[in-house]
Amino acid sequence: MVDTARWFDERWYLLRNPDVARVGINALAHYWRYGEAEGRFPSPWFDPAWYRTAHALHPEQSPLEHFLAHRITGRFPPCAALYMVPLTPPWGDAIAAGLDPFDAYLTAMELPERELLPELAPLRSSGLIEPAYHRINQADRHIGELDPVLHHCRFGWRLGWRPNTAFDPVWYKETNPDAARLRINPLMHYILEGEPASRRPCPWFDPAWYRTEHAVPADRLALAHYLEHRHTGTVSPNPLFDAAWYVARHGGTIPPGVDPFSHYLALGAMEDIDPSPRFDARAWRHLHMAPLGHMTPLGHTAPLGHMTPLEHTAPLEHTAPLGHMAPLETMSQHHQPAAARNPLVHYFRHMHETGHGTAPAGATIGRRDADMTGILPP
Repeated sequence: MVDTARWFDERWYLLRNPDVARVGINALAHYWRYGEAEGRFPSPWFDPAWYRTAHALHPEQSPLEHFLAHRITGRFPPCAALYMVPLTPPWGDAIAAGLDPFDAYLTAMELPERELLPELAPLRSSGLIEPAYHRINQADRHIGELDPVLHHCRFGWRLGWRPNTAFDPVWYKETNPDAARLRINPLMHYILEGEPASRRPCPWFDPAWYRTEHAVPADRLALAHYLEHRHTGTVSPNPLFDAAWYVARHGGTIPPGVDPFSHYLALGAMEDIDPSPRFDARAWRHLHMAPLGHMTPLGHTAPLGHMTPLEHTAPLEHTAPLGHMAPLETMSQHHQPAAARNPLVHYFRHMHETGHGTAPAGATIGRRDADMTGILPP
């Protein structure tokens, strides 16, 4: 039997399912016999179909029965909207007290006409949503004037919009199928599970390397540190981009307000310049990519040896003259994929797809005469 009205709300169930009210059957009996199998919600905060998929239940196991037996562990969220509740304070503290953390959260936060957004506070303090990026990248200026964190929680993540220059939600879900299967905000998944497991927010940002290289405190997200310091020209997002080396050679062409790596991403899509002495962009493109102008957008890069014909590729859109290059923030979300034409981005995508890591220290990637056996394809 259901021992709490939180998870089976008879009045709510009958209002939501008028066919059950019309026949006069007991609401709970209907749910056990038919409703759960049909995917009907027993209350606003329990999704039986999502629960079964998310927690890989046996086909004959009742989702609600399973949840009621395990809810105080906090390991089985009842719906996608409450996924992060036991992972964020103070609601996770209820677990140690032997209480249902989901019920504790709803009891404290659920009020008439209040919108429940459990991820709002963690995202606001994360440093991963850049207000300037939000303002610039909206086709409707009125959207750009909204609170960027609130807009991201309500709409942005569902639309696949980027919260900053270094988090690609489409790529992240492709490389982290759990985030897609759970139908949760991929940025929250990155904060709670992705970065702690050294998963990348985009092909070119290496959180584990960055944390070590730049001595990021344990209580700080490596990605947030990079976003805060990238305009100083002193931090590199991966071991193959040397910010100081790059600035020494191209600093005169970097406009004010543009960080070195953003400059490199755009410039490297148009001409083969090296990000550091360790990466030969011209050789990599010659060996593994189509010529300049033939690359497909990020997220649609063809397998090596199966490059897309020129007539099927997208042009490099809205490219400013080099002397008037806009910051990466000003590139439309729809035009940022042009960065995939950058050989270094192509390299990192290939390394991820083939399961290889970054080349060992001292190797120069891309050169024909480099001894890269077992690291690069022939």
